[in-house]
Amino acid sequence: MINKAALIRDIKKTTDITNQEASVCIDTIFEAISAAVSRGERIELRGFGSFFIREIANRKAVFANVPAHGRVIFRPCHKLRMSAWNRIARQTSN
Repeated sequence: MINKAALIRDIKKTTDITNQEASVCIDTIFEAISAAVSRGERIELRGFGSFFIREIANRKAVFANVPAHGRVIFRPCHKLRMSAWNRIARQTSN
């Protein structure tokens, strides 16, 4: 599993910045994405994917009504989607 500490290590390996500076970079990126999505903006990171809000309509559930709401959606880029597809295909073929 990759977590924030692993991302910091990877950034530190490829740059000349400290762990604290790498942590600030990661936090800044995540905060910017969160803020933009909360404003209803679409975030597109070329070569990775996009984040956007999909509006979900009112619906009746078994025990209660579910009001209309927004759901954050991540759509991976084609390359990322195909790498996941190929990984699963390799696992099921063995």
